[in-house]
Amino acid sequence: MIFTADFETTTTPDDCRVWAWALCEVGNIDNFIYNNSLSSFMDYISKNAPITLYFHNLKFDGQFILDYLFNNNFTFVKDRKDLDAKTFTTLISDRGLFYSLEICFKVSPNGKKKYLARIYDSLKIITDKVENIAKTFDAPTNKLKLDYDLYRPINHILTNKEIDYIRGDVTIMAHAFNILFSQNLTNMTAGSNALSDYKNMIGRRNFDEFYPPPEYDWSIRQSYRGGFTYLNPIHKNKILYGITVLDVNSLYPWVMYECYLPYGEGMHYDGQYVYDKDRPLYIQCITCNFKIKDNKIPTIQIKNSRYFKENEYLLNSDGEDITLYLTSVDLKLFLDQYNVTNIEYIEGWKFKQSNKLFKKYIDKWIKIKNEATISGNKGMRSLSKLMLNSLYGKFATSPNVRSKIPYFDEEEKIVKYADGPEETRKPVYIPVGAFVTAYAREKTIRTSQKIKEYSLKKYKKDMYIYSDTDSIHTFLPLDDLKKIVDIDDIKLGAWKIEESCYNGKFIRQKCYVENVYHSKKDIEEFMKKEENKELLHHVDVSRETILKITCAGMPESCYKYVTFDNFQIGLQVSGKLAPKKVSGGIILKDIDFTLR
Repeated sequence: MIFTADFETTTTPDDCRVWAWALCEVGNIDNFIYNNSLSSFMDYISKNAPITLYFHNLKFDGQFILDYLFNNNFTFVKDRKDLDAKTFTTLISDRGLFYSLEICFKVSPNGKKKYLARIYDSLKIITDKVENIAKTFDAPTNKLKLDYDLYRPINHILTNKEIDYIRGDVTIMAHAFNILFSQNLTNMTAGSNALSDYKNMIGRRNFDEFYPPPEYDWSIRQSYRGGFTYLNPIHKNKILYGITVLDVNSLYPWVMYECYLPYGEGMHYDGQYVYDKDRPLYIQCITCNFKIKDNKIPTIQIKNSRYFKENEYLLNSDGEDITLYLTSVDLKLFLDQYNVTNIEYIEGWKFKQSNKLFKKYIDKWIKIKNEATISGNKGMRSLSKLMLNSLYGKFATSPNVRSKIPYFDEEEKIVKYADGPEETRKPVYIPVGAFVTAYAREKTIRTSQKIKEYSLKKYKKDMYIYSDTDSIHTFLPLDDLKKIVDIDDIKLGAWKIEESCYNGKFIRQKCYVENVYHSKKDIEEFMKKEENKELLHHVDVSRETILKITCAGMPESCYKYVTFDNFQIGLQVSGKLAPKKVSGGIILKDIDFTLR
């Protein structure tokens, strides 16, 4: 049987324990089980093994389970093939991300059957909060509220309100997972689900032929970068008025549908790439000096360097020869944006190209998305969006891994984690990941550059503000934007008007606030909701705006203390919950968040 699961735990360090747990069967949400102690939970899953459970944030709940296992004579084994009676194994990344926990309670007398509990993190599959999943997947219930800090003694008898609360959480997730499983999406992460669906669609033999794992993965991987996130420094820490926010309709699916992407075995070459009609895509290694051209947006970041900040886009190379690995898309953009000197072409890899590799996959999920939109099936619409955006990243999975190994610190009486040995696994096909992200950056950067140059020419003012992956913020008038940007609400790869804002303030990348215009009806609905009552100061009824906060590292629990005026470096607010390991599991400690 397959269940979604949840723990409710105490919040005091001297009495850290599970005071309630619940399970809801996927495919049969009426099958709801609950009780009030961790021992009763472990007893239930041991008696009903084999069993599969999904916790939403296993890093938290798993700490309680591991504590129980170490304190009840279970033994950790590194490899799941070594599982035996009263043993367990884990899959935890070197960054502390929990993927799975597998427990063997007993083995049949002939040794052929193992009674296992397989426990996974549903947050790796649907990467959103439960309350949002309830809305996007149109669950039969919404997430309720609960007083987490209320004292509940050992053997506390759950109230009806508490039962309703925990039942709501597991029912929401069971509903969402039933939708996933209906599409045969049963893997451990969103990316692996998408990749498996793609492989089934084109056939495993074709996949192996199109995407042979490159032995030169390390070199190609140096050209792989994420989305473009940049704040125009002339607008930093200023109050800006009349902001329009543009957003690409499905940026990464557009790239995979329209752009030419590499496939097949890459061919190495020395020196500078020479045009090859059979292999027109390439990744080039160069060394050079560079300096940004006048009124151009910088595009180069240097990773893993002690001389440059990782998130800083460089205006120049400080007179040093810098080594860069660039896709042909990035190289052309680099030469357009910078004055480049002392350039030396070292080596590269060239590839065949096609713009048909992913059309069938994108067509399938866009059709599902459109049909779900028309029929009002929020669950399938959310699933289709997840599948459309999860595939490309799987191609860039790193082959170098190191797992965390749990152990019990007898002195502190808590579960800790040690670094396991470095391991190497077979890569997927990094060239796809490198080119997909390169095309996506190019689209955002070149559109941002158009806005910058047009506004300078017409208004003698730089009206480009900010970009983040698939969005652009500008105070160039909408009539002008329509002349230079492909604007359409539906067309794949076009820009739509996401928001219009009365004003905004940008501190740095992923750290800004904007007063966003809304209709009177939207504002009334916002003000009616119980969870928004502490945020009413975010509403300016006279201007029909709601304050939207984007601040990396700041949890939503801090938002009620934020205003447009106090949002600045040095702002200190309470409401951030930091996990702290204690005997028994984890508590969430209330600490201040400081905007630095």
